[in-house]
Amino acid sequence: MADRNDLPLSEDASTRLVPWIIGVMAYLAALAFAAALMLSNIANEWSQGLEGSLTVQVPVAEGDKADATNSRIVSAVRILLKTEGVESARPIPLAEIAEMLEPWLGTGAGTSDLPLPRVIDVQLHDGANVDFDELSRKLEATVPGISLESHEQWLNTLLVLFRSVEFVAILIILLISTVTLAAIVFTTRSVLAVHYEIVEVLHLIGAQDTYIADQFQKHAFRMSLKGSVGGTASALATILGIALLTNDLETSLLPPTSLAYWHWLLLAMLPIGESYGAMLTARFTILRALRRMS
Repeated sequence: MADRNDLPLSEDASTRLVPWIIGVMAYLAALAFAAALMLSNIANEWSQGLEGSLTVQVPVAEGDKADATNSRIVSAVRILLKTEGVESARPIPLAEIAEMLEPWLGTGAGTSDLPLPRVIDVQLHDGANVDFDELSRKLEATVPGISLESHEQWLNTLLVLFRSVEFVAILIILLISTVTLAAIVFTTRSVLAVHYEIVEVLHLIGAQDTYIADQFQKHAFRMSLKGSVGGTASALATILGIALLTNDLETSLLPPTSLAYWHWLLLAMLPIGESYGAMLTARFTILRALRRMS
C-alpha cells in the first residue's frame, strides 16, 4: 500500500483560492446567522415584555393643576383595578417618563414644559380575557379624552415583520451553504482530474477507493477549516464592533440587541460544522467519481 500522502493535494495551485472563497462565504453566513439570532432575541424580548399588558394615557389639559390631573389618574386606576383580569395598575412617575425620553431630549431637558400625557402601566393576569371596548367606554365616561392601548395589533405586526426577516436570513444561510458545497464539489472534481494519472496508479497497486477518498476529504476539511475560521473570526469582530457602537443607543424603550453567550458559542462553532460539511461533500463526490472510473 502506498503512503498516506501519495496525492500532493496541498501543492495544487488550483485550490489556493478555495479557502478565500470559503472564508467570504463563512463571513456572510455568520453575519446572517447572527442577524437571525438577534431578531429572534428582540422578538422574544418584546413579546414577553408587552404581552399581558396595557397602556393607559391620561391627557393633561392646558392650565390644569397637578391636583386635577392626579384626581383623573386616581379615578382611572380605580376603574382599572375593579376590572376583571387586571392584576395591577401603576401610574408612571414623570421622572421615569423623563428618563425614557432622555436619549431624544437630552440630559438637561425637562418635561414640565411639554404637554406629555400621564401614563398608567396596566398588567393583566395570565390568560385574562378583558373586554377592551367596554373598559375603554368606562374610562372615557369617567375621564374624557383618556386612551387605552393594548399593544396587541402593532405587536403582532412587528413580530410578523421580525419573523419574516428572520426567515429571509435563514434562506440566505441556506443559499450560502449550497454555493459553498457546490464549490467544494467543483474543486474536488477539478483536483481529481488534475491527479487522474496518480489515482490510476494507486488503483493499480491496490489502493482502495476509501483510501483515496480519505486523502481528498482531509484536504477539503483543512481548506474549509482554514477559510471558515478566518471568515467567522472576521464576522465575530464585525458583530462585536457593531454591538459596541450601538450600545449607547439602547434605551428603556428598546430591547437589548446584544447576543447571549450561547449565541456567541453557536457562532464560534460554525467553522466546525462548515468543515465537516465540506469533508463529507468531498468524500461523497470523490467516491461517486471513483466508482465511475472503475
